Amino acid sequence: MENKKSSFDVRSLVGMATFAALAYAVTFVFRIPVSFLTFDAKDAVLTIAAFIYGPISAIIMSFIPAFIEFVTISDTSFWGLLMNFASSACFSFTAAVIYKYRRNFNGAIMGLYAAVVSTTALMVVLNILVTPIYMKVPREMVIELLPKLLLPFNFAKTLMNAAFAMILYKPISIALKRAKLIKGNVDTGFNKNSVITIVAGALTLTVAAVIFLIIK
Repeated sequence: MENKKSSFDVRSLVGMATFAALAYAVTFVFRIPVSFLTFDAKDAVLTIAAFIYGPISAIIMSFIPAFIEFVTISDTSFWGLLMNFASSACFSFTAAVIYKYRRNFNGAIMGLYAAVVSTTALMVVLNILVTPIYMKVPREMVIELLPKLLLPFNFAKTLMNAAFAMILYKPISIALKRAKLIKGNVDTGFNKNSVITIVAGALTLTVAAVIFLIIK
């Protein structure tokens, strides 16, 4: 995986805008209902972009699709926007900030799994504090749903986004390099780390799918 600049130039801004638009497109097109919740894979898109453009970009890009979703297809008001943004920003920022200081295969994998843990924990807290407000239900009801639905859903959702990021990061970064949207050296070969990343992604994806099937 390649090194990145910390500052944003025109090339970076174009790339970030492209990823933000793609994240929204994924949200709009690829939505899987699980009870009253909805899975989408936009966090994988945002995280791949954050690996390329840095952790600050994760915060910026996370807001854009969350806001567009808020004004177009969301029915959860401001609170849904808050939780949507918080989830995406926490996931992509956590993964990217670890990778920023460990710019290698191990750093990327560590960052993604740390993002799974941190985002799942954050969403449990927000489910307890915020979900009762916009759903207009007693907090006790939400707490009762935590072990049955909310916790496994958030865990499976973050696992699946981590899996997609593992599988898609390298081909996307190579494509962007060839399109001259990113600078730096990008390894276009298929090496041992590439195989391990894909296998880890496939295993993670399988675990996430099993959890979704159980709670669905």
